[in-house]
Amino acid sequence: MSDTFDYVIAGGGTAGCVLANRLSADPGVSVALFEAGPPDDDPAIRVPAMVAKAIGNPRQSWGYQTVPQRAVDDRVLPVPRGRVLGGCSSINGMVYFRGHPREYDEWQQPGWAYADLKPCFERLENYEAAHTPQRHRGGPVNVIDIPKPNPLVRRFLAAADTLGLPRCADFNGGDPEGFGPRQATIRNGRRESGVTAYLNAARQRPNLSITTDALVTRVTFDGRRATGVEIDRGGARGLVKSRREVIVAGGAYGSPQLLQLSGIGDADALQTLGIAPLLDLPAVGRNLHDHPAASISVRTDNTESYGLSWRTLPRSVFIAAQYLLLRSGPLASNVFEANGFMRSRPDVDRPDLQIIFMPAHRNANGHWLPRGHGYGIIFVNLRPASRGSVTLTSNDPHDKPAIDFNFLSLPSDMNVLVRGFEVARSILAAPSFAPLNGREIAPGPDVQGRAQIEAHIRKSLVTVHHPCGTCRMGDVVDTKLRVKGTDALRVVDASVIPTVIAGNSNIPVNAVAERAADLILEKGQ
Repeated sequence: MSDTFDYVIAGGGTAGCVLANRLSADPGVSVALFEAGPPDDDPAIRVPAMVAKAIGNPRQSWGYQTVPQRAVDDRVLPVPRGRVLGGCSSINGMVYFRGHPREYDEWQQPGWAYADLKPCFERLENYEAAHTPQRHRGGPVNVIDIPKPNPLVRRFLAAADTLGLPRCADFNGGDPEGFGPRQATIRNGRRESGVTAYLNAARQRPNLSITTDALVTRVTFDGRRATGVEIDRGGARGLVKSRREVIVAGGAYGSPQLLQLSGIGDADALQTLGIAPLLDLPAVGRNLHDHPAASISVRTDNTESYGLSWRTLPRSVFIAAQYLLLRSGPLASNVFEANGFMRSRPDVDRPDLQIIFMPAHRNANGHWLPRGHGYGIIFVNLRPASRGSVTLTSNDPHDKPAIDFNFLSLPSDMNVLVRGFEVARSILAAPSFAPLNGREIAPGPDVQGRAQIEAHIRKSLVTVHHPCGTCRMGDVVDTKLRVKGTDALRVVDASVIPTVIAGNSNIPVNAVAERAADLILEKGQ
């Protein structure tokens, strides 16, 4: 494989799909997009309610896991990441969420305040129910309100009302504080991913090349100017050259890994692994953080929840037929249809705690299809203080990096989760849930008191898959997302985000990529 393009994009995930579309819109520019995984042809990707099956398919996941987390009982946590065209947008929960405007302002990076990114959010959005000046139609990303949420959602929101927790009519209309139904990236009953929103519209352009099952193993340089990438495709290695720029879009794990493999990172650590340092940039791979979360689960004999049982077999057959014939019904939903954003303490200036309602039983064996009936709550620390790293384990690009979130290394992170546990249990004990006769099975009613609650959190803690910060803007890249100390090399993905957005991160990454496209094409100057 040997070819030359104006722009070479390493990574066909969320940001890569945006960039491939926007950059190739100029017919005078040639663009090559390389994705390590396969095409997005798994049927589970298309059906929104099969999200757990899409995430669990090893064919389209990197299979990452953390190093033992010292403050989490030395547990090794699974870290799902999309290794498929569309990246995580092809396997995520399809939640449409911009984030609190203040999050972006606090990055304190010129050109990246919320006022700078707002036009990008507006440009990408096609909200079917748009009826206020804050929301828009006409963009590539289709956004819906779930037409008929699970009946348990009403009970969840009524419970929040009982506790005096405020409602939020539109989580994307400004301040997202409060409880309410979520919006989802779904189009005509099918997942809206980076592929369906951006890439499919550009596939037929003669100036765009899309290659799957192609691992980018290294960025090549002439001095400190990026000149292309090395590719491994099924054992066949090749060189692809760039006339203008190489754009790294491998995500919060893949981008720092590729930079380090290319000689950009902590020089001493690289030399130890036999990699000749090109640029001593120790910040590469540091500042890793994500939202830690834990949960409470309840079992019930009531059949309102999503799930398969003998009593609901006729209903399940109807649901399957409804989706196959009409692309509607529960299978056209992303399952987690409501949540709330709240403050863990009165002195917090904006929400730092997310309460996500689960209208289904989670199987102990991890199987994607809920067997039996139940419900629960995931509580999420939205603004964690703990920071970790992504580092190489060898100089082989096929080896997985060492991922260390350093979860709960600071006491403040546990405090938020303990408050989340208390709120979650209060909601599940509210009168609106009483008719279900639910039985708390995890952790169980015997768990009481701070020490036992903390033990449960450590036992059940997971990441909710919003990693960022490992090529932090200001430290690794400048405000035009150019890698410091190099020429013709940028990073565009979640890794450049300095501080994680307090909520779901896919749409913020879309906006970052939209903004980056403007900068690359010099539209934003």
